Amino acid sequence: MKQTWTDRRVTVLGLSKSGSAVARYVQKRGGQCFLSETLPATPTNEPLRRELEALGVEIEMGGHSKKCFTHSDLVIVSPGIPPSSHIMNELRMSGKEIISEVELAYRETQVPIIAITGTNGKTTTTTLISNILTLAGHCAPACGNIGRPLIEVLDEEGEKLNYLVAELSSFQLEFSPTFKAQIAIFTNFKPDHLDWHGSVEAYQRAKLKLFSGAQSPDWSIVLADDPVCSKVESLTKGHVLWFSQTEAFVHGFEDKIYLDDTRHIVLSRANQPAQRLFSAKDLKLIGRHNYENVMAAVAATSLVGVPPAIITQACLEFSGVEHRLEPVTTVQGTTFYNDSKATNPDATLSALRSFEDTRVILIAGGRDKHGPLDDFVETVKTHARAVVLMGEASQRFAEALHAGGFQDIYFAETFDMAISTGFECSQGEPVLFSPACASFDMFKNFEERGNVFKTLVLGLKANVEQGSGTTNPALTP
Repeated sequence: MKQTWTDRRVTVLGLSKSGSAVARYVQKRGGQCFLSETLPATPTNEPLRRELEALGVEIEMGGHSKKCFTHSDLVIVSPGIPPSSHIMNELRMSGKEIISEVELAYRETQVPIIAITGTNGKTTTTTLISNILTLAGHCAPACGNIGRPLIEVLDEEGEKLNYLVAELSSFQLEFSPTFKAQIAIFTNFKPDHLDWHGSVEAYQRAKLKLFSGAQSPDWSIVLADDPVCSKVESLTKGHVLWFSQTEAFVHGFEDKIYLDDTRHIVLSRANQPAQRLFSAKDLKLIGRHNYENVMAAVAATSLVGVPPAIITQACLEFSGVEHRLEPVTTVQGTTFYNDSKATNPDATLSALRSFEDTRVILIAGGRDKHGPLDDFVETVKTHARAVVLMGEASQRFAEALHAGGFQDIYFAETFDMAISTGFECSQGEPVLFSPACASFDMFKNFEERGNVFKTLVLGLKANVEQGSGTTNPALTP
């Protein structure tokens, strides 16, 4: 329910996109916002600080002071702050109400929300749903973990909105105690973010909150192949629509979407004739894992009444999202792919398996999330001819690959060297940058990492075309 903000005090932790958006929203409506950030004041964040201060936001940088406990009873926390951190433990003990920006947005709007969570595939699914709804004439922006906070969308487009299509991370769900979607999608579940949640069980609980009890959506769209996703059936009070690439996994369910033996997408609803839509083989997206993302998007938009012809058109026109198996350019027959959004090993496995007819040269590494690497090693052995490692995770990844019998490993001290090494290794195979790690050892986020990769690859191409050469004397396994 929408609140009155006049003279209401709010504490925000984190000068992030979501924290800044909350501060703007509250302050514009007459509230009194205090924002606390652990990072120091720098020339980089100065423009943002000045903008917020001009609105009347009080900001402290370089640490959380006692004012975090005295300014207000409501604390809105940015997703980068772990629940186990010292400040969060103290705030809980003080009895403060702690919520996410996503929870705040939910309380401020009656606009129906289509929520997408899962370990991988969220951004592709979210973007495609937004595209389909937009083609159908709705105002349905993609928001949330995809980059644009929900509260910012409400602030700027509130009157026009028909739907919010929200990608939600486990970080955001952790502090969203009443958030309820009209439709919620669970793409898949793999161990991830253990450094933030503390355990795979805690990570799982955060994801399943979206589908459980009083927060149950009207419809849950769930991957039938995944044992964690399948737990939704026993937790939700709403309806479940199941999806799978394999018909056998959804056999017996009344509401389902799957691929038939000709790889056509088939949507089957209770007491309705099955609809055979388009062939997944006609999609522009690379990789069979994307068939699942497309099926989830088709299911969600069908549930809100988008005609099959519009769904089909939008899906067949969709070429994917930036930083996810994104073709960059081809240099002397070697094509470079930017998959910077692969921030965990399972995402990299999906990328590797997308190249069914050729092996690749894999560039990987970054900040290690310390998840298991057994499946990563086996998939590398099948789909990669060589691996170039960089960043903090290099040593652990190399040890796991060596132990698994994979020996064609190269090390690069810089990003530029990793790209040139990958190019020198290639004998015409694609060079796939799919790091399987977070970006924070070298970059502020995966977007910056992907953009730098693309810039360096285009620079390599220019050098090669100018005849500068790319010989790398460090090319030693």
